[in-house]
Amino acid sequence: MDKLDVIIESIVRHQENVVGPLAIEQANEVDGVLVTDDGKVRVTLKKTSSPKKVLESLVKRYEMLFGQASVEVCKDAIKEAGVKIDAKELPEILS
Repeated sequence: MDKLDVIIESIVRHQENVVGPLAIEQANEVDGVLVTDDGKVRVTLKKTSSPKKVLESLVKRYEMLFGQASVEVCKDAIKEAGVKIDAKELPEILS
């Protein structure tokens, strides 16, 4: 699992703890993210997308529905994912 997969899975799980199954529904609306029926999170990047863009789309999706508190949940999820990631790899919304 690469660090993007770990980060996105952590975000989805943290959001799921807050808003329940709606977190999975919303993640599945993001192009490049799929949460399967067995709960596995899969990230597929197209040639035209970047890890940063997929991450930004996911966070903005949660923010649109649940506000700034959901962005803070995403930031916490990244910290708790245990993955080293440079700030420049993160979208501005997570700075």
